[in-house]
Amino acid sequence: MLILSFDFRQLADRDAFYDQLAQQSHCPFPFGNNLDALWDWLTGGMALPAEIHLRHVDKRHHHDTFAPVLALLEEAAQSLEGELRLIVD
Repeated sequence: MLILSFDFRQLADRDAFYDQLAQQSHCPFPFGNNLDALWDWLTGGMALPAEIHLRHVDKRHHHDTFAPVLALLEEAAQSLEGELRLIVD
């Protein structure tokens, strides 16, 4: 099982998230750094099953920056029916 971990206190912006995601999930090609690329990778490219640990997510503080990413992660987890698990620490 692939296990990814993101500490939102350490992520400056979405590009930093995308970079970490590509690195931790062993993406073999340049990641698109956008929501479409994120969806495509999660639902068709990344090795599954996988767990994504989200640490220090403060939705009020990160709302403008990470809200779309978090919403997409939740949608992908639902779509993949247990193959992708989100764990908020």
